[in-house]
Amino acid sequence: MKKLLPLLLAGMSLISCEQMMKDRGEEPEAEPVKKVVIGNDKDAKGCVTSAGYRWSLLKKECIRVYDVGYRLNPVQELKDVGTAYSAFVVFNDDQSVVEVFLPDSSKTFLLSKTEEGIYKADNWMLEVKKDYTLSKEGSPMYAGALIEEKRVTGDDNAQS
Repeated sequence: MKKLLPLLLAGMSLISCEQMMKDRGEEPEAEPVKKVVIGNDKDAKGCVTSAGYRWSLLKKECIRVYDVGYRLNPVQELKDVGTAYSAFVVFNDDQSVVEVFLPDSSKTFLLSKTEEGIYKADNWMLEVKKDYTLSKEGSPMYAGALIEEKRVTGDDNAQS
């Protein structure tokens, strides 16, 4: 019996060491995390959307509208909401046509100059006189910073 006890203890210590040294590779793996790599998400025209590029009908190339266009903010929301809710307009070289990029649409549309400072198509109109105002069916939807400053401060002499 005295010889059995040390033998039993030695066997148990070997078994416990084996459990500690055992490879745990049999455990279920966590789901792989999907990573978005910039430059890996091109749209149908080849524009890298994760880098902010969109296809321009007017320029016939991928552009970043916040780099080359004019930003127009929603008239109804006068707080700083960022570019995610802003519309942008991009003019052609002779300023006879303007392309409109709306925040909630992947499609753009063109407005043609009908008179000095007025661009129209369908039910949209862009006024580019002293300020920029984009209207739909006669109702102002987006405006440039100068319009917003007047509405917020009440100052008609606001400078952009």
